[in-house]
Amino acid sequence: MTSSSRKPASLRVIWQALKTWYDDWFNLFILNFLVDLSWLTIILGPPMLFGLYEIGNELAHGRSNGAGELFRAAKRHFWASWLWMLFNIIVLIVVLVNVTFYWRLGKSWSIVLVSIFLFMGVFWAGMQVYVIAYYMEQDNKSIILAHKNAALTFLASPGYTVILFLYDAILLIISFGLILPLILAAPSLVVVTSNYAVVERLQAFGIHNKERA
Repeated sequence: MTSSSRKPASLRVIWQALKTWYDDWFNLFILNFLVDLSWLTIILGPPMLFGLYEIGNELAHGRSNGAGELFRAAKRHFWASWLWMLFNIIVLIVVLVNVTFYWRLGKSWSIVLVSIFLFMGVFWAGMQVYVIAYYMEQDNKSIILAHKNAALTFLASPGYTVILFLYDAILLIISFGLILPLILAAPSLVVVTSNYAVVERLQAFGIHNKERA
């Protein structure tokens, strides 16, 4: 057994994503920068993020694409990306409103409800490691199904998911703090990692996933 095979699957995924990012770093830097700029417009942010995820999905299957495909993918996934964004906004509002309300009550039973809503928020955030990447793996695209698959994967592989979630969170926190990594790499690295994670989980679960030349 090789030392690589003895590593936890989540760490192998992170390492593979890092190698892939390094091999295609200049192209991903350009795409990363375009996606960063798109969020300044607000409306183009989610579609461009989905476009980047499609590029990441292609990379996970051994194929690289450039800026032209990024824009075409953003157009294809415009409405789905905003449906995903709407889901996240609704969940965030529900969690924040309920946590704030029940915390202010200061009752023993209300603290239990605070814990439940906080758990819901953390679980939802953990699901996001997979959601868009699952969507990109589907032949028939469905945001609802992508969320279902992400939730089931979290439940089936909690340790795996927590490691990837913490990796993504730390990477993004550092990037927002230092700015330069945000411009150069962080979003694209998170995207590539998520796509490799979904491909790896599908293989681990014995579920057929599409292969590309």
